[in-house]
Amino acid sequence: MTTAEIVERYYDAWINRDGDMSEVPLADDFVFVGPVGNFDSADGFRAMAGQFGPAATDFTVRHRFIDGDRACAFVSGNLAAIPGTTTAAELLEVRDGALVRAEVIYDAEELRKAAAAGRV
Repeated sequence: MTTAEIVERYYDAWINRDGDMSEVPLADDFVFVGPVGNFDSADGFRAMAGQFGPAATDFTVRHRFIDGDRACAFVSGNLAAIPGTTTAAELLEVRDGALVRAEVIYDAEELRKAAAAGRV
């Protein structure tokens, strides 16, 4: 499976499968780095994505770049508990046919406020 195919499955899981990552090839030691949470295993990330995915609406990949085993995407989406649209940059890394790392970068201030208020 190519980097582009793996990245396509990853975003399909967010857009069409409510964060169900069961068909996304993730390395067992998959690392996710984000402004409100980090994970160092595929199992931990899959659990989070399964909870967070249904809360995200209108998730869109605005643009994606592939360079060898790395991808960069600009994505946008909405959460019912947060006003407005959140736009993020995401860096993905593939090795040996599996996604090994994802880092998402966005302003998480509104998400932190919603979490502190118990709305997320």
